[in-house]
Amino acid sequence: MLTLHTISAGPVSLTDTDYPPLPEDLVWIDLHNPTQDEEEAVEAMLGLQVPTRQEMAEIEESSRLYEEAGALIMTVTLIDKATTNRPMRTQTTFVLTEQRLITVRYSDLMPFRAFEARQARQPEQYASSGVVFVALLESIIERIADLLEAAESDVGAISDLIFYPEATTQNSEEHSAEMRTLLLRLGRRNRMLAILRESLLGMNRLVLFARAAAPWIRNGTLQRLKAVERDLRSLSEHEARVEAEISYLQDATLGLINIEQNTIIKVFSIAAVLFLPPTLVGTIYGMNFEHMPELDWRIGYPLALVMMVVSASLPYWWFKKKGWL
Repeated sequence: MLTLHTISAGPVSLTDTDYPPLPEDLVWIDLHNPTQDEEEAVEAMLGLQVPTRQEMAEIEESSRLYEEAGALIMTVTLIDKATTNRPMRTQTTFVLTEQRLITVRYSDLMPFRAFEARQARQPEQYASSGVVFVALLESIIERIADLLEAAESDVGAISDLIFYPEATTQNSEEHSAEMRTLLLRLGRRNRMLAILRESLLGMNRLVLFARAAAPWIRNGTLQRLKAVERDLRSLSEHEARVEAEISYLQDATLGLINIEQNTIIKVFSIAAVLFLPPTLVGTIYGMNFEHMPELDWRIGYPLALVMMVVSASLPYWWFKKKGWL
């Protein structure tokens, strides 16, 4: 879909192939999941080459940040479907000129929806491409900050479940299942943080590139762009702290699972040791030799039983004395 954002009339969506002349007060062209015809129309109207979806996926910095025909072409990775169990990466391209901003995206991103709503209410406040560009970056940063806060809150809740479990009558199997569930939650949060980290790094490079290559961004807009750079650094540090907490909780959860499994193995090992001496006694007197004097004793059978009980009781007493049980 092709949407034109003007200072006077706000957003205008175009859905056909007969595109009108560009309004004089046009500041932002948004290409949301564009067709080939829409891309070609924008290229014809502006005389610029809009990156294709395949070109946007390139990971080399030279392919993501470059200048062409006086326009800055900048591609950054953002997060999509962040509130689901499987967040995804999506590429968004900003084509910035002194007169207009063109965005190319293939996902319905929340920061864009939030900014479009603000821009539609007061379009006169976004009277230049630079202002729209910086305001979009601020909207994206607000979304990343919200996601980091949500991740930090969820990690805190997981930490409480791990280290301050409620007194329940869960058996070992139920407890192991709960720990595996917590590991899955941590893994999903880690996936989201990995995408956010990639977004923060890409946006930081984008801001540095725009500051150096866009001399028309001046005065208050430039100060806002510098504030965006500071926010990105702060969010990067915040993300690193949450990531470190997740790594610690993953290690702690695995450690607790191993301790629980070792406890189970310990019980089986001790049980095997306790039953080994009685088994030995029973094995000896279960042999079919002719000359076994004890077989002819009147007290042979009860004596064998007593030996089995004593041989099992002595190791049990020793283990209790050593604190192994």
